Amino acid sequence: MRLEPLADADWPACFNLFRQSVHALAGGVYTIDQCKAWAPAREWDSETESVWRARLDGAWSCKAVAAGGRLAGFAWLKRDGEFDMLYVAPWAGRQGLGGRMVAELERRAAEAGVTALHVWASHASRPVFERAGYQLLRANRIVRRGVEIDNWLLAKGGWREEGA
Repeated sequence: MRLEPLADADWPACFNLFRQSVHALAGGVYTIDQCKAWAPAREWDSETESVWRARLDGAWSCKAVAAGGRLAGFAWLKRDGEFDMLYVAPWAGRQGLGGRMVAELERRAAEAGVTALHVWASHASRPVFERAGYQLLRANRIVRRGVEIDNWLLAKGGWREEGA
């Protein structure tokens, strides 16, 4: 699989991959209700596009593409050093793809002088980031659509949480 830049035209496919990836976690460490709150059933629309555009503005991003052009994963790292998205298609998991995308975006960030990085990692992505040298700072709980979801704050390169 090859890594390529993420283009605006890729966003609808990334959105669908995001939803598939989250729902593949149901029955593992997240409940079906948690997955529905995290990635609700909805189609790509102008509202979602606007939200993604704001989140991706200026971010470093990449996609993983399998033979035949099939989207296997995508990731983006915001200019403030926060990994905002890292998703791999369920069929492409456990092949080191997440780690490759993390390394690629870290390389681009380092070229721009950004080395203090952090992520609010899911149970599924936490091992990917730990293998990449991120250290666990603390457990975390968010509420999405009235449902509590556990995740983890991890950091690398000297990033510190405000007030810590």
